[in-house]
Amino acid sequence: MDDIETPIERPDVIVPDTGPLIHLAQTDALHLLHQIGGRVVVADMVAFEATQDMTKPGAQEIQDWLDAGQRPDSNAPVLVASTEIGRLFAKARTVDPTTRAKDSGELAIMQWLGSYVDYHSDASILIVYENGKIPRFVRETGLDMATDVLTTRAFLELAERRGIVSSAEDVWQRIVDVAPTANPQVATMSIRKPKQGHGT
Repeated sequence: MDDIETPIERPDVIVPDTGPLIHLAQTDALHLLHQIGGRVVVADMVAFEATQDMTKPGAQEIQDWLDAGQRPDSNAPVLVASTEIGRLFAKARTVDPTTRAKDSGELAIMQWLGSYVDYHSDASILIVYENGKIPRFVRETGLDMATDVLTTRAFLELAERRGIVSSAEDVWQRIVDVAPTANPQVATMSIRKPKQGHGT
């Protein structure tokens, strides 16, 4: 853990990266994102990465979950957040369908958060990641909002603390059974807005 902070137990917004979505989908555990609390936001490039090949494990489950979450009457709403990165990528794909974009999911997440904080600086954010550059991106960006960045396994431990799952280890073992290369780390990084001193 990079910083000793009181963890965010009930975030206003939950933002999963591609790896956690896939692994939670493979173990029928996508509902945990909503049960932790707050609004679930999936960046457009994360949605693309997770569902571009519907033959891949978890892709159909994620697409069904996204579709259900975008219905007006959904009791588990999901916002698929449009980003400039996503729009440019979609345009590039019309020219060359084989176009790839390195770190596009992570960059789309950071781009959306950067615009969100402009209007919701008092919000608390929980980002769930597996592997990648999310912790470094968050640290370098210096988001001006309370932010916790958790690996999938740390997210499951939060769910256990909240009483949402009886055993984080049991859920994690189900993930490992279908995805042996899943990141086993229990890692949390916390960013907090600087406290304002008197007279500032």
